[in-house]
Parts: sequence; C-alpha cells; structure tokens
Amino acid sequence: MKKRSLIAVVLTLGILLAGCGSKTSSGSDKDYVQILQDARTDEFNEFYAILSNGENGFEVTGGNSEEMDDENKQQMGDMILEFMGLETADMEKYALSVSLMNVKSYGIAIIQPAEGSSEKVETALQNFIQTQQAAQEFYLQDQYEIAKDARLTQAADGSWVMVMCEDATAVNDSILNALK
Repeated sequence: MKKRSLIAVVLTLGILLAGCGSKTSSGSDKDYVQILQDARTDEFNEFYAILSNGENGFEVTGGNSEEMDDENKQQMGDMILEFMGLETADMEKYALSVSLMNVKSYGIAIIQPAEGSSEKVETALQNFIQTQQAAQEFYLQDQYEIAKDARLTQAADGSWVMVMCEDATAVNDSILNALK
C-alpha cells in the first residue's frame, strides 16, 4: 500500500512539474513588436522602425518603413544588426528599434535568445550600451545621460530587454510587465 501511495505522489508531482515547465517557457507566443510599440511614445512609434523576425529573415515595420522597398528594408536590417553586434542565428525571436544616427542615444530591444546564445545576446546588448555611452560622453551631454541610464534586464521568460531612451524606467517596466 505504501508503495502505491509513493508511486501516486511521484506521478502527481511529475505532472505538476511538467505543467509548470510549460508555463515558464510561454514567452515565445508574445508579440514583441506590439509590446515594444505599446511601451514607447507615439512620437517614437512614428519615427523609429522596428526590426523583427520575418519569413525572409526579418521584417521592418513602423517608422517610415511603408516608404521603403524590400532592398532598403534588408539594408536597414543588416545595418541595425551589425550596429548592435547581433546575428539572427542567436535570436529565436526579437523586436529591435535603434537610432543609427550618432546624435541620438536611442535603442529598445526585446530578444528571446536561441538555445545556448543567451550570454552572447547579453554581451552584444551590453557592448551596445557601452559604445553609446562612450560615443556621447564628451559629445552630447543630454544624450550621454540617456545612454548612462540605459537598462538591461532578463525577463522571467528568459528574454533580454534593453532600454535606452527618455523615461527608460517606465518603458522598461512596461515591457517587463507585458512579458509576464
């Protein structure tokens, strides 16, 4: 009788643990582009395009992307990824928005790393932040303050969230809450 009770307890725990495991890895069903758009101002949504996963490698939405042809979108996406030190192979899912101009410290990223690439993604985002800080430190003081206030956080679902913009704390909190 004790043996049957023990087996029942073990099976019940196994089922409960399996259920918990599936809930913690559900971040990939979230719409990162929508989360990013909801977290930032209308002005930034209008001005800065968002790079995300797409059928042909990646998509560019928002900003002035409607005016761009596929070749220009590809070039823009390639520049953003190179600028940030990221590769699509290291990201299972992502939404990125950055300023490619050196007069603006601006970048927001939500990245679900590919398996085994979490540290590589974290390093790339940290390097991006440090590069922006160094570029602005003696150039534009207001932009340096924005870069210095950047946030890099790993969400509960394992995705990395980088926020470098005005009101970074509120934007970061909004994204992290949406990822729950």
